[in-house]
Amino acid sequence: MINPISKLYDYVSGVESGEIVVCNYVKLAVQRFQNDLLAATEKGFLFDEEAAQKALDFFELLRFTKGKWKGKAFDLQPWQCFIVANIFGWKRLDDGNRRFTEVYVEICKKNGKTELAAAIGLIMLVIDEENTPEVYAAAATRDQAGICFKAAKSMARQSEYIRPELDILTYSLYCDYNEGTMSAVSHDADNTEGKHSSCVLFDEYHVHKTDDVKTSLRSGMAAREQPLFFTITTSGSNKQGPCYKYRGDCISILKGFYNRENLFTVIYTLDEGDDWEDPNMWRKANPNYGVSVRPQFLQEEYEKAKKNGREEVEFKTKHLDLWVDSDVTWLASELWAKGADPNIQIPADAVCYAAVDLGETSDFTAYSKYFPEYNFVTTRYYVPEDTAEYASRHGIDYKEWAEDEFLTLTPGCTTDYEWLKQDIYEDASNYDMRFISLDPWHSAMLKQDLENEMGTTYAAIRKEDGELVYDYHSKVQTFKQAAINMSPPTKLFEEMVMNTRLKHDGNPVSAWQLANVALHTDPIGNIRPDKKKSRDKIDGIVSKIMALGTYVKWHIGTENYANSGFTGII
Repeated sequence: MINPISKLYDYVSGVESGEIVVCNYVKLAVQRFQNDLLAATEKGFLFDEEAAQKALDFFELLRFTKGKWKGKAFDLQPWQCFIVANIFGWKRLDDGNRRFTEVYVEICKKNGKTELAAAIGLIMLVIDEENTPEVYAAAATRDQAGICFKAAKSMARQSEYIRPELDILTYSLYCDYNEGTMSAVSHDADNTEGKHSSCVLFDEYHVHKTDDVKTSLRSGMAAREQPLFFTITTSGSNKQGPCYKYRGDCISILKGFYNRENLFTVIYTLDEGDDWEDPNMWRKANPNYGVSVRPQFLQEEYEKAKKNGREEVEFKTKHLDLWVDSDVTWLASELWAKGADPNIQIPADAVCYAAVDLGETSDFTAYSKYFPEYNFVTTRYYVPEDTAEYASRHGIDYKEWAEDEFLTLTPGCTTDYEWLKQDIYEDASNYDMRFISLDPWHSAMLKQDLENEMGTTYAAIRKEDGELVYDYHSKVQTFKQAAINMSPPTKLFEEMVMNTRLKHDGNPVSAWQLANVALHTDPIGNIRPDKKKSRDKIDGIVSKIMALGTYVKWHIGTENYANSGFTGII
């Protein structure tokens, strides 16, 4: 027996004695367990060690799916035994059903949260004695939901004990003897309605903007005797979202402010007042510290965080489980300033790739050009005069920037795109402008006008099999600002700025806008500037990134630039 229930009690005593270093929320969860043992009968509950051991024993039938542990039996760590034993050990005296039907676990990445959730899903599918169980791995995106489901499928396939009980299909698991199923559902797949859930494995709750998915899946549990809604998540930056509010409720329960006897919760994070830069504190948020979480890895991530605002947010939220505000500076102004080269001379006929980010008609429009031979980017800004007048009365002097020729004021209350078009036509005649990209939002007429004037470029598109197919393409292209399109050039922009490889025109409007940027990060690591979260205007940064993205898409390594030292992005 590799997962005896004694691990539960060893963990409890270790936390109480201080031998195991944890935050106050974990101490409160342990104290709650101890208090409930003393008052179980009075509360109408029973801690059934046999039932808890049955769940712990099931883990021995499973195999790890990744890394150096792949193929080895699932040897639970004491903190994991604490969670599993609480979920499956506590019973109601009145009907014998499980006490806990809701679980909220907040824990950092690399602590095995996905495999723990997947294994609990298999318990609920195979041995829960539920008629026709329906188990769903749920998340905001297909990809994130698929991670947990694929882990469960891999565990099932590797287990000689439970594999014969299951039909392992591409998108589902089917349990023959109880007609149970397990599959993945997500918000973006719009497939959460009409479920009769017995168990939901709700991953990365912090990215959900609403509770629509949770509400939909919970409503399907109404007829189940002892359903389980198992939420496991890291922290995030959306303190206005449903996860942060629910977390507050969980903390209130741990502190004894009110009772929710059907909800088990434990939160692994730092305590208020702890220095996030002190490595001695990091194990509080990482119960697998020294097991699956390597101290050296955390130190390396910390070193990156010290140099980059985005990496700092990532380190705090994903590796220390600290909730942060979104208005953290992405790239330091000092780094950006190092790349300023306002006196650079770009010769006529130099190759460039351009992009336009259209703001609201009464707001900023930004037009950027990237010259790959010189790793140089320059941006022109356009703002209506009436908007500049309003802004000057509220502390931002657009008019002074205009006087210094850092932006163009167009007459009236809306941006006159004729000024923009004339600048584009002039640049297209002076330089070898291969392509210019527009966000399709509100740009149909501008795109048509530019297409009528700018012609085509003979260029290649790489097919999925790697073949380059050459043809004539309109110089004017659309560039949707979705994460899948924006993430690669955003990361490239970040890398070039951090390593001072990107030169720019030194426009103070760009410096101001860069300081405004807040990034959106999705569950699979895609990043993009988020206009809604950012402190103020960021149109110029977006257009720079789009220009880089246009280069990445269309530059197929056919040009060799002597001056850039740029190795090419394919």
